[in-house]
Amino acid sequence: MALSVPMMVFVAGLAIGSVLALQARSKEGEEGTRATLDSGLAFSVVGLMSSGWTYAIHNSLLDSGETSMCASEGLVQCGSVIGDPRWNNLFGIPWGVTGLLSFSLLFFLFLSLRMDMHAKWAESFTTYSLLAGLAGLPFVAFLVFVELTQVEGAPHICPYCTVAHLSLIGFLVVAHALRGRKQSGMWA
Repeated sequence: MALSVPMMVFVAGLAIGSVLALQARSKEGEEGTRATLDSGLAFSVVGLMSSGWTYAIHNSLLDSGETSMCASEGLVQCGSVIGDPRWNNLFGIPWGVTGLLSFSLLFFLFLSLRMDMHAKWAESFTTYSLLAGLAGLPFVAFLVFVELTQVEGAPHICPYCTVAHLSLIGFLVVAHALRGRKQSGMWA
């Protein structure tokens, strides 16, 4: 299976976020905190883009019943996962929109911290970032369960959904590290 251009961009973004996170571990003080924040921003941007892409696939499937944005047959495909109205919604809202909203919140929290690391609310925002990320884990577990067992012809793996899931996990690792930096006095 050849990687599409969007998938290559998403994988590159995940790699950049991971490299930034690894580099941040070896940096002291404010430089390390900024690198940690940059890593979280990279993961949240990839999550935003992949969520937007899944929503575009959803709309394409609604319009024509087909999409050229992702394979619709085989183990690795999007059609049966994103195209199934029984599973592609949270209270009637497509998962792509839910991802867009969720990653927007994560992006906002980290961008706020990046812009003013020494604000009075910085410690609260580190905690909110970790809690908001943790709140997404049950949904990721549910969606993986659906992909593997519930959609017609299961198992199926939606690669763009997987990118969003990996983005959240990467963000969580970074948010945990960031909170640790704040609590241990390595912030600045």
